[in-house]
Amino acid sequence: MKLCVFGAGAIGGLIAARLAASGTPVSVVARGAHLQAIQRRGLVWRERDSERIVRVEAVADGKALGPQDYVIVSLKIHAFASAWPALEPLVGEQTVLVPAMNGVPWWFFHRFGGKLAGMTLDDVDPHARLATHIDVARVLGCVIYLSARVPEPGVVEHMGREDIELGEPDGSLSARAERLRACLASAGFACRTTTDIRSAIWNKLIGNAGLNPVAALTYATLDRILDDHGVRTLLLTAMDEVIAVGTALELKIRQTSSERLEMGRSLGAVEVSMLQDVKQGRPLEYDALCAAVVQIGERAGVPVPTLRALTALIRLRARQLS
Repeated sequence: MKLCVFGAGAIGGLIAARLAASGTPVSVVARGAHLQAIQRRGLVWRERDSERIVRVEAVADGKALGPQDYVIVSLKIHAFASAWPALEPLVGEQTVLVPAMNGVPWWFFHRFGGKLAGMTLDDVDPHARLATHIDVARVLGCVIYLSARVPEPGVVEHMGREDIELGEPDGSLSARAERLRACLASAGFACRTTTDIRSAIWNKLIGNAGLNPVAALTYATLDRILDDHGVRTLLLTAMDEVIAVGTALELKIRQTSSERLEMGRSLGAVEVSMLQDVKQGRPLEYDALCAAVVQIGERAGVPVPTLRALTALIRLRARQLS
């Protein structure tokens, strides 16, 4: 099996490191100092109190690798369209694209029933660039519950959780999904397949849509957010709005907002991804995390005033960083 991780940052790097350590041949597409460090000494993988160096083929452009069986795309959604020229050489007739991204994916409403069938998400896929280039038939949905960071170039550090959920957009149980599930499970991930990947995506979004902008705006770690009564109340209100929109879409909601929030308590003083991005001056992925939910809520007739306010604030914060 030819498997490539496109975007070997924190999450992609962790996936690649574990796959390589388990004996699965894997290549990565990375950039800058991170790429140079991986090429020079290998990918350093830190987990708990251990450190290991794994060797992976690392390149800056997919042209050096050619078509793959699976490409796990670990990018922020706003970077996906601009990265397509480097990714396209990895895509052959049978290639499966696995977007390991947060938020609402561009294909979410493809063949979706109800009054929102075929809805386009302007914030997620401006000018429909992804929809134009990528046939949804080659997409395998993916939801990642991992906490990782890149403390220095060429190093990935796993900080918590190891859950991955895979699912076909058409709701089928496919051989290609099972093959990748088995591969990721052999690398130590708690990986499972589902016939309802959209509900899985939305259940993760319940936490991320409010938590990420709150952390980025307050510069607070997860433990401090959970311990602050006023901020926690605000966050629970935002999460309830995400649940209300998901319910209107007839998605299966697994937890209440309080239960979802408490899942993060065991992670302690972790910096969520958007806070890491703010501190490093990187673009913020608010578009797929909260702006998309506001757009969907408007179309579904579900009020989302708290999310609307958070989206306006984080959009301005993002502009100040650019």
